[in-house]
Amino acid sequence: MTATQDIAASSTATETVLHLHRAANAVRQHVEQVVLRPRQLTWTGFVVLRTVAAARRMETRHVAEQAGISKATLTGVVDTLSGRGLVRRGAHPEDGRLVVLQLTRKGQRLIRELLPESQSAEVFALSYLEPAQLAVVTTALRGMIAHLERPR
Repeated sequence: MTATQDIAASSTATETVLHLHRAANAVRQHVEQVVLRPRQLTWTGFVVLRTVAAARRMETRHVAEQAGISKATLTGVVDTLSGRGLVRRGAHPEDGRLVVLQLTRKGQRLIRELLPESQSAEVFALSYLEPAQLAVVTTALRGMIAHLERPR
């Protein structure tokens, strides 16, 4: 590859990452405005609720990891969600030093309401793409994630 080709490839990669970031933020903002803001919920709070709901009970370190946030950020988010009666902290059954999160009944009701609404907002956000285009994008993103998460 020539120096000119290296520069062109680098510019294309940079532009692609920029558009990927902007597109992800646009979808996130759309879901926040349409679904979450009316319920005084942040995107991060929603991701934590969804993550805990999927697992039923989960250690905080795993919630933070799956939500893509730091444990310190999770602490603040859980404080807020707990204060609203949506999540409860509990001791790990085998190791009292660890904290496990679980949705309350109120949290379960909220996530049952939010999931179909957020999915509708996501469908709207992606409705610009034809089904075949959406399949190509999804496959490409899965491949990129697998490539980046592969041990080096």
